[in-house]
Amino acid sequence: MRKGRRLNSGGLRLVYRKNDLGLSRLGLAVSRKYGNAVQRNRLKRQMREVFRHHAFGSLSVDVLLIPANRAENLLHPVADFNKALLSIESRVNR
Repeated sequence: MRKGRRLNSGGLRLVYRKNDLGLSRLGLAVSRKYGNAVQRNRLKRQMREVFRHHAFGSLSVDVLLIPANRAENLLHPVADFNKALLSIESRVNR
């Protein structure tokens, strides 16, 4: 993902890049600095669910999500991620 485009939304950093697979993929890189195992797993579950419900499958985009802040500093990670996905969708469709 070194050649991917970067996008910051709230306390989340996203790196995205078009692929030739015909489907979209999500990668999650949540380090131990984010919080304990419960907080990390909850964030990952929520982000996967948002990604599944988003109409992103036909865009053929790889998305890597990296939380830039600790768990207690993120106010609305689900809303931030959803907003970022909409932004990526509009940028890719250009």
